[in-house]
Amino acid sequence: MLSVQAFDMFRTPKMDESIEKVEWRTYYPFVKSFRNNDTIEITINQSDVFDAMYEGLLLISGKINKTGNGSVAFINNAGAFMFSSITYEMNAKEIETVREPGLVSTIRGYLCYTGEDSKHLAVAGWNYPNAPLINYDYFNFLIPLKHLLNIFNDYRVVTCGKQTIRLTRSNNDNNCLLVTEKTTGGITTSTTASIDIENIELKIKRIYPSNDIRLKLLKAIRADTPIIIPFRQWELHMKPALSEGSTKDVWPIKTTTAVESPRYVIVGFQTDKHDNLNKDPTYFDNINITNIRLTLNGEGFPNERMRLNFNKDDYAEAHYRYTEFFPSYMSCTQKRFLLDYGTFKDRALFIIDCSRRDESMKPSTIDVRLDIEASEGFPANTRALCIIVHDSLLEHLPLSEIVKNLS
Repeated sequence: MLSVQAFDMFRTPKMDESIEKVEWRTYYPFVKSFRNNDTIEITINQSDVFDAMYEGLLLISGKINKTGNGSVAFINNAGAFMFSSITYEMNAKEIETVREPGLVSTIRGYLCYTGEDSKHLAVAGWNYPNAPLINYDYFNFLIPLKHLLNIFNDYRVVTCGKQTIRLTRSNNDNNCLLVTEKTTGGITTSTTASIDIENIELKIKRIYPSNDIRLKLLKAIRADTPIIIPFRQWELHMKPALSEGSTKDVWPIKTTTAVESPRYVIVGFQTDKHDNLNKDPTYFDNINITNIRLTLNGEGFPNERMRLNFNKDDYAEAHYRYTEFFPSYMSCTQKRFLLDYGTFKDRALFIIDCSRRDESMKPSTIDVRLDIEASEGFPANTRALCIIVHDSLLEHLPLSEIVKNLS
């Protein structure tokens, strides 16, 4: 049957004239000191403009210093690993803080990016599965803010008011670089490397609406109409060391409020990879895990044991849960994942979907606990990583310049 639209011969074409002009603006830090452990703060202090922060970019340029004869290269996602934390503030209120943005963005990339996304992010230092394109003494990264802060993936609306991006440099650069030593005449050289950041800039897209839309927005702002900001936060927790030689561990992660109740829990393990120039921190060890169980106030997820066996390449259930994350997270049918069954073994991420629960009996507080089991004793220097994906809801009063959490 033909659609009725096929006969709409006299329809008037609609032109999108809601945007009058688009400009890119560059902002610089107050203090140009980018050494290890330094805090870099970039502020946009204009309340009468509309900025598309979700399209924002961080430009980071510098050089690599090397001593020794070994080869030095950036790891994948090196730009994010240069910082120990990144914070986004609005009107002096913390909206989102990401600890270890290198780890968090790497895990989110494995879960949500496609091959085309990797090509697009090559200038950001992300180019999985290939080596980063920037592999010389000097580098220049252009990193989207949404790669580091998830609010700019979920809340794609222009913002106004005073806004700040705060970066804290890592205490060293060992997680950004990979050193391969050379052996000459039976002697292996000792190579060290570090990074000198010479400049950091924040590039923001400024949008000028048409007069009609601008008047409507200004009227709502003068009335101090509340702006609701919903997004999902990726909150990282770390257990510095599992019990060496043990095959079981219980990890009481946190006690949280009902509003920040976990929707998804992502678990990974790394053996001797932190601050090690000879190891790649974008790999996650499977450590022969057989089962991981999440407990929320006595309710267990998943409801059945996983029964994994990595020694026999029997981890289909873990990989299936990994591939099912994106359709559940985005409420769609499309599958988006970077790790196939073979590569998953060396980058094992264990996904627990707890987004479907009975909310009618929601308690005021929730205890979050992980039970970890392996077929062999945990290796020495093995740390556990857990990302809790939970809802965040804030209210912004644009005239009063007040931002507060909604519970």
